[in-house]
Amino acid sequence: MAQEFAAGALAAIALAFLLLSLIVLYARVLPAASWTKIIVESLVCAAPGVLAWLAFGPLLTGSLRTAMVPALSLLGGICCYLVTLVARSAGASFLRSVVYGTIWAIGVFVPTAVRVFEPSAAGELLGLDPIDHGGALVMSVAVGAGMLAVLVVERKSLIRGARMFVPVPVGIVALCVVVLSWIGWLVGAEFAIDDLVELIMLNGAVSAIAGAVGWISVQLINHGAISLRSLAGGLVSGLIAVTAGAPLFTPVSAAVAGLVAGAVACVFTVRRGSPLGNQLRFLVNTHLLGGSIGVLSLGILATGSGFLFTGQTGIFEEQLLGVVATASYSFVVSSGCWWLLSKVGRGSRVVRERVLTE
Repeated sequence: MAQEFAAGALAAIALAFLLLSLIVLYARVLPAASWTKIIVESLVCAAPGVLAWLAFGPLLTGSLRTAMVPALSLLGGICCYLVTLVARSAGASFLRSVVYGTIWAIGVFVPTAVRVFEPSAAGELLGLDPIDHGGALVMSVAVGAGMLAVLVVERKSLIRGARMFVPVPVGIVALCVVVLSWIGWLVGAEFAIDDLVELIMLNGAVSAIAGAVGWISVQLINHGAISLRSLAGGLVSGLIAVTAGAPLFTPVSAAVAGLVAGAVACVFTVRRGSPLGNQLRFLVNTHLLGGSIGVLSLGILATGSGFLFTGQTGIFEEQLLGVVATASYSFVVSSGCWWLLSKVGRGSRVVRERVLTE
């Protein structure tokens, strides 16, 4: 019991640092403003995710361990913050972004998180029971689909004004904290201190590095130049790719998953002469594609149960259907919600000077 609460505390602390570091790292996609405003608004956008889980999570779960509650609440906050980023970057009013995040947290995050983390709920939704150690389905796939929904609805009215400037030293520190805290979450997500801790930490580091190698390699081949953003994109892609199966990969398979995720995300993200477009595609592709690749790779590479070990496709099919169901559900709910909010709040759009071009 003590070890369980220690792991839960580690997970909560790691997620708290992850939220703060992501707010700093991803500030560059938001319209220019003071750091105080950016941080306060980001925390407010994250709050509905925390409150939604505390209010509705216990009602939908039957055997959820107490040690998991603080961590899953903070995970909801991170997801809610992330899913509102594209909306805020598109120039939506702060109030509309918060309302959207609240509806998304209640309608998408809570039921998806229950399916992922509640043992007795596994398999109840559409008869699916995908493997997901660190919540990649909700943290990456559902979030990425929610971002994509806003991007699709707002594609003709994106604000192309000046973006928030993040100094390079600040970005480097934030990126380091993201990597360390993400790995800390993967360790804590075991909700036990056991002999898998070293493997989880190793796989997290290996996949992050491999993701960076994949992203940088593709960008060098296609564009001949890289930057700190390239490193950030690759590291985040690798971390997302290993989230679902950190204790179930070998270091080699974790490296393969990270490498593929980084390379694929880069292919679909980086375009010449499209600074804002690249930033928005980075958000969508690293989360949606990286998370999907990570979940699917378990069906092939999971130690002892993947296709390469058993020759059976059953687990891969479960993983594939889990990704499709999660992404489709999140996209439908998110796009419908944002479309309705865009009609109601048409007159409240923030007007900014258009200085960047696609």
